[in-house]
Amino acid sequence: MRLSLRNRFRETPRIRFSTHGDGDEDLLFVLGWGNEPEHEHVSWLLDRLGERYRVHAVTIPTNGWEFDDQYLAPVRNYWEDHEFDAVLSHSTGGLVTAHLAAVVVLPPQVFLSPWWGMAPNEGVESLLLPYFLSLPTSRRLLEPERDTAHIGDLKSADEYEGEPAALSPAFLSTIVDAQTRLPGFDDRDVVFVSLSDRIVSVRAIGDRTPAANLRPYDGGHEFFASSGRETVVEDVLAALDAGVDAVR
Repeated sequence: MRLSLRNRFRETPRIRFSTHGDGDEDLLFVLGWGNEPEHEHVSWLLDRLGERYRVHAVTIPTNGWEFDDQYLAPVRNYWEDHEFDAVLSHSTGGLVTAHLAAVVVLPPQVFLSPWWGMAPNEGVESLLLPYFLSLPTSRRLLEPERDTAHIGDLKSADEYEGEPAALSPAFLSTIVDAQTRLPGFDDRDVVFVSLSDRIVSVRAIGDRTPAANLRPYDGGHEFFASSGRETVVEDVLAALDAGVDAVR
């Protein structure tokens, strides 16, 4: 999608890197859309990961329009400037690291609720979405309905304050494009998914991932904002350490 200069400079996509924990090994963790290291439940996960790893958290832009240039390239450059022992990603971050595996050599990855397909839409929204995606603008025009229960039962509505609330056609368009050209699945990888996820397409995850590489959990899109997170995080750490053997 080509945008006018006015739209291109309306909001500059920015990607940020921060380090957490003092473990002996280095972990690249690409966060999901709208997640910040300072958020309560993200911070909880970083603290748990930081007991074992030096975590390099990647905070991605919420309104980019060029996936390869604004999402993939900065993460690739950061990867090539460091040495990592493990890779973890959540949601939109899982779309980034799936593409990253096609351009650099990665260790086995662990994906948390990766955004590999659009969640099913109902009613008028499903009819209008194709037209919305065709609009050549980076203005945030679509504010989806937010239900904290879909994120996790520990999530409170107050946590949404200060977070981006709306999506632009340019952002969704570049995401859909990246989803349609995903590289092949690496059978060393592990995918954690809630079968009741309403934020991303569970079907897209299932179509792409062999059953032996899936670790279902009870909870919302963010396991770390769900009440069963203590059990799940132990399995995430095991998968980062032992790969797919940890969930088979």
